Amino acid sequence: MLSRIASNLFWMGRYLERTEHISRFAQAHYFFSIDAPRTIKREHLMESVLNMAGSYVEYINMFDKMDTLEVAHYIGLNEFNPVSVKHCIGQARENARGAKDSISTELWESINTFYHYINSLNSDHFEEFGIYEFSRKVLEHSSVINGNIDNSLLHNETWSMIHLGQHIERTAQVIRMIVTKINDINRTPKNEYYDMIELFENVNLLKSTEAYDMSKIYYKEVPNVSHSLEFLTLNRNFPKSIVYNLRHIQDCLFRISNLALHEPNSLEFYASKLLTTLQYTTIQEIEKEPLAFYHDILNKITKLAEMLEKKYLTY
Repeated sequence: MLSRIASNLFWMGRYLERTEHISRFAQAHYFFSIDAPRTIKREHLMESVLNMAGSYVEYINMFDKMDTLEVAHYIGLNEFNPVSVKHCIGQARENARGAKDSISTELWESINTFYHYINSLNSDHFEEFGIYEFSRKVLEHSSVINGNIDNSLLHNETWSMIHLGQHIERTAQVIRMIVTKINDINRTPKNEYYDMIELFENVNLLKSTEAYDMSKIYYKEVPNVSHSLEFLTLNRNFPKSIVYNLRHIQDCLFRISNLALHEPNSLEFYASKLLTTLQYTTIQEIEKEPLAFYHDILNKITKLAEMLEKKYLTY
């Protein structure tokens, strides 16, 4: 496969995944802002959305207040925000166009339809229908696209390269969500409301990653923070967990290279070592210094993506 085509497929996968996670995180926080205890200000939840997206500094430099609708519009439709849904689907469409001969008509049309839907919206439409309707439509389009990736493509190099982008991006986004919620909990005053707010933020994290129901089934109770970190990091069977995604990254790399053994300094070796190390990490080790742990994993995911870029995507 040509590096140019591989790059388009990889980044198409990353941008598509990014739109889904940003939209779901914003949706979950919007709903929680409506039902939040009085001790949690709505502005605090909007700050959380911006921190997760990495847009907090840019936002406060542009706007003088933390308005719910303004934050939602900035994350959703601001074309000058490089992590907005509108920007990401535009980039995904350009990448899909660059690899159009390698993907199915069904996949191209679903991405193109998503792009035109987003670009048909303006501020008035967004204000009229609100965050819920916007997020619902984004997630519907994402579901159709993901179905076409898995059901209308040969599961060959093309499929593997798209999935590499998706699983790397998903891992990074889940880590960012976890770090954001840890920071939100850490800045909560240790008063009589602390336990209630910690539970609230923990449920918010699980809802944002679609992990609430499955974690309750797995632990047979409403999970505490420790359970949530363990579930989203180490569970081998939940599609949003870090270990699950690292395993699929390894599988895709082995499928592309078509080799059973790899040199110690290779991309494939690095991915396998990262997966194995994490598989034998305990929640007790993570909880000693959780922020340092997750920042370290995020840095290693970034390095893995850079190694992938150098090996397969540079042209």
